[in-house]
Amino acid sequence: MIRTLVVDDDFRVASIHAAYVEKVPGFVVVGQAHSAEALASSIGSIQPDLILLDLYLPDHHGLEVLKRLRQPASGASDVDVIVITAASDPKSVRSAMQCGAVHYLLKPFGFPALEEKLLAYREMRRQLRALQADDQSSVDRLFATMAGPPRASMSSPHSSHTLEAVEELLARHAAELSANEVAASLGVSRATAQRYLAQLEASGRITMTLRYGSTGRPEHRYRHRGSDVAGLG
Repeated sequence: MIRTLVVDDDFRVASIHAAYVEKVPGFVVVGQAHSAEALASSIGSIQPDLILLDLYLPDHHGLEVLKRLRQPASGASDVDVIVITAASDPKSVRSAMQCGAVHYLLKPFGFPALEEKLLAYREMRRQLRALQADDQSSVDRLFATMAGPPRASMSSPHSSHTLEAVEELLARHAAELSANEVAASLGVSRATAQRYLAQLEASGRITMTLRYGSTGRPEHRYRHRGSDVAGLG
């Protein structure tokens, strides 16, 4: 099992991400930390293989934490890190890459986005164990792995039509819709609706927000970016 530590200043968000991780085969959450100090004090005893690291921590910036982790004195210089943050500026992305982050995932996101990154990371670890250093093709495949599996092809008429239908439905509604509402409106399964919503979100054509209820997990709500613009007029 890949021992995973979730680091986020927001207790609710950390719990959500931990629940996501637990749903992916081969991963187990061994702890949650909500500050850089809590991370530093627990990492030695927890000994994670992977850290999901938020950048906006209350005591230190996540990039500084990442730099410290890379120092031999940290005792965790070989731990892998996936940065999870709302910081989309090129400087933050570049700094994370320079400090050895294996991936950079922008908030907010749904389970499919994180699942894709975790599965790619799991495959990368598998390939590393079998890597032959003198085999260039194996090295090339290893570096390509963290880009994730190819997204479902949109070349077939049926796939293209469904994707367009999902986007058009959201464009017609000023209010946010859930995956269940999209599925009911189009007569498709929730899993199908969720898959196309995730693809549209990844392409930047729609946005996703979390709606917290009194109990249970938050609901994912989707809005077309054109609706945001129209609402400003």
